[in-house]
Amino acid sequence: MAMVTGLIPILRGAIEATTDYHGRTLWFGFMAVRLIALYIAEMPWSKSDTDFQCDVNASEFCRKACFNDHFDSPIVSLWNFTYILFVISVLLMELFASQLRYNIIKAKLKHGALSVTSGTNGITGVKGHDLAQQDIMIDFHLQKKMLGLYLTCITLRLGLEMAFLYVLVVWHLPKVDGSPITCSTGLCPGPYTCLVRAAAEKHMSIIMLCTISGAIICTSIIFLFYTTCHYILFGRNQHGSPI
Repeated sequence: MAMVTGLIPILRGAIEATTDYHGRTLWFGFMAVRLIALYIAEMPWSKSDTDFQCDVNASEFCRKACFNDHFDSPIVSLWNFTYILFVISVLLMELFASQLRYNIIKAKLKHGALSVTSGTNGITGVKGHDLAQQDIMIDFHLQKKMLGLYLTCITLRLGLEMAFLYVLVVWHLPKVDGSPITCSTGLCPGPYTCLVRAAAEKHMSIIMLCTISGAIICTSIIFLFYTTCHYILFGRNQHGSPI
């Protein structure tokens, strides 16, 4: 819940920002949806230790040993880490878009294209100029470096989500398929028969994350294909006053 609350200022800043580019709102939307999905998906895993039960012949020590043997890869922590990487890929473009806007306004002030107003300190800076409050759309036809950065961010996001989807399907889903678990470790040779309680809820939480990850993958492929064709292969130009 703290993570969800902490995302509100970021989303408000995204909506109120004056520098825009194609797909910006969509990526911030995915960032919000992904966080809410994580919050819901983690609920069935809050008591994963006690949900792992073995037969009556297994001691508490052996039960925990079997739990560590079965869940031998991180689950919830990996979900959260992947989300952090997703947020970084989104905010990276925001950082360079903000810097681009600052550099353009600063260059126009330097060359006298904009009037300089006097204030209490003598001169109003770049952030205090009227142009800094105007909405500006980045034109990737003119900003080739930003286009390269945008394609890089989408490519990284695509690779990240494909790897995350692979981990969910190949590693995490089989852990909670509801089948009995035969456990035998070095300290507890057993064998013991164990089960994961609430397997259906845990299974559904992974399916939900797979669905969102698949949607991000499809969207990334579409945006990557469209951006490459529109701005590089065909090079169509748009009318208006973007930067």
